[in-house]
Amino acid sequence: MQSKLSKLKLGIIPFVVVLLLSSALFAQTHNANTTSDEIIRLTESSGLTYNHFISGNFRTQYYGRWSEDGQSDHTMFEYLRFNTKEFYNKKVTIAGSARLTEDLDGNEPKNGAFRDILDSYDHNVNGRLYYLYADIKNPVIDKSNLRVGRQYLYSVETILFDGAKYEQQIGPVDTYAFGGFRVSQYSSTYFDTVVGGGIAARPLINTRINLDYVRIVDDNFIDDEVSLSLWQKIYEDVNFYGRYTLLESTPKDFIVKLSWDKVDWDASVQVSYYRFFHSLAEHSNTISPFFEILGKLESFELISLTGYKGLGDKFGISGGIDHRNVLDKKDENTFNHDYNRAFLSFDVNNVLLKDSKVSFIVEYWNSEDMDHSADLGVDFDKKIGKFHFGGGTSYSLYKFNFVGNNNLAAILDNEFTDTKQKINVRTYYLRLKYSLTKQSDVSLKWLTEVSDTDPEKFHELLLSYSTNF
Repeated sequence: MQSKLSKLKLGIIPFVVVLLLSSALFAQTHNANTTSDEIIRLTESSGLTYNHFISGNFRTQYYGRWSEDGQSDHTMFEYLRFNTKEFYNKKVTIAGSARLTEDLDGNEPKNGAFRDILDSYDHNVNGRLYYLYADIKNPVIDKSNLRVGRQYLYSVETILFDGAKYEQQIGPVDTYAFGGFRVSQYSSTYFDTVVGGGIAARPLINTRINLDYVRIVDDNFIDDEVSLSLWQKIYEDVNFYGRYTLLESTPKDFIVKLSWDKVDWDASVQVSYYRFFHSLAEHSNTISPFFEILGKLESFELISLTGYKGLGDKFGISGGIDHRNVLDKKDENTFNHDYNRAFLSFDVNNVLLKDSKVSFIVEYWNSEDMDHSADLGVDFDKKIGKFHFGGGTSYSLYKFNFVGNNNLAAILDNEFTDTKQKINVRTYYLRLKYSLTKQSDVSLKWLTEVSDTDPEKFHELLLSYSTNF
């Protein structure tokens, strides 16, 4: 019953909010010197037409997978994304994004190699509303914005919720506050609430400080999370970023980045350090929906160094090093371990062939209990008239493979005994795109993956049609 009520709430709230908001704004704007002629012109061919008013993208695609032992899976996806131009005295815009899926061959068995989240639903046809909101410029006073409806918040955590967010600029200070019902695409949230806010200030011309807060309340948890961020321009080409986060008054994580970007030299370097302090499992805004499979996220540190240098118009070279260290060695497990990774990429543009690009990538992996691995990847891309085609191969030492149980329903039912991690994964792929018009195209992508984990070899086919409007 709770699940049904939650689904009903998640689907209806954003539509009702936007509908009521549009009606109220119409009445308000009509009283604010908006003539009937201005509204009529939204649909008149001599004025602002449908094509001028709404823009976006529609994409439909077929996704098929086959393994060497005869297993297969076939699914259709449709995606719609749109946004409107400003209307009602140039104060309001509306944006939305949604997806529809059709499982063509029914649910996969629990021991199926291709069972996924779509196989956990009661029906073969399912939809998701990613966001649907209205933005109102200066709803009360100048230098403000109000967003109402289903929306994402990117601050302390990435949160999807049905509600409102109000932003206000006061001199050199930016503030915001938000609140509503939290939404999940994977499980019932049943009127979980989320509130919070933040403030950003520039005490110096090259300094920006952010303070963000979020509270999430559900049946089992009340989580309070606070983060403090700092952006600092140290020199003309050198920038610093740092963020420190508290969860329930306890240090959660810490990150610092130092970057150097020299445009005149076509060169850049970035070094970063990330520290995760304490183990985390289930919270009201779960760090990962798969924590019950992967285990608790234990404390670790990650050091990364990357760089790029352009070599004229035709060549470029980039590289990097990652060092991951589990702070307490007894916390190491299948999905949480030490490793060192290094890579070097060499790009070749428009050599021998016009409108072409080739990238050569060399990777080196060093992980405990695993052989050292050095592998080569290649990616080729070429445009000929209306055709755009490419292909290549890539390598990954680790990939997750939730064999038979990679859907969240099974995870929450504690059916995760077959969870595996793919090792030594080699991928081969081909892609082809044909431009039908300036606004639409059809594309094909074929992928073959080979690994040391069952299914050791399988194939993927993706056929899609996309059009902009």
